[in-house]
Amino acid sequence: MSPLNALSTVWRQYRPRPSPHTGSRQLVAALQDGASLGEALQHTAAMLARVSVHEAASRFEGGVLALFIVEVRDSLRRQLLEACAGVKDAAMASALRSAANAVHDDTFVQHLINSLLTATDLYVESMPVVSLNESRCSREVTALFQRSLCVLISRSDAARRCGERTRRVEFVPMPQPSRP
Repeated sequence: MSPLNALSTVWRQYRPRPSPHTGSRQLVAALQDGASLGEALQHTAAMLARVSVHEAASRFEGGVLALFIVEVRDSLRRQLLEACAGVKDAAMASALRSAANAVHDDTFVQHLINSLLTATDLYVESMPVVSLNESRCSREVTALFQRSLCVLISRSDAARRCGERTRRVEFVPMPQPSRP
């Protein structure tokens, strides 16, 4: 074994890893700093993807790619639901909850499958994973997440900010008929 190969093996085992809560905390911090939901998701997409790929890789003990894909999807959903609980704004929590549910929709999952197939150089998700390049997988998931924001959140939710009331929730009192 060459010294460079040994060093890279040790580095992969002991390199600093993101905390499972880092992505959701950054998302909540961006929302509380005044960013809209679309902007906050765009800016924190890299961290959300990195955390989800790392969590999935740590749980993944080998096998077919489909198991890894399910772990990535579940981790993304968990982070969005965690941010939903941390934001303390009912309208924003509802938008984040709908985004977390959209991560489980067929459209996003199919694109996630295609992205991770590209990252692992496999042809179908039923093929066993021989080696997993976490950085390449997280780049693909980041790009997918940024491209898929239009599928995950609506346009009105993308413009939503914490503490803002939406106009569609406000009701204008209708004139009542006069009594005879």
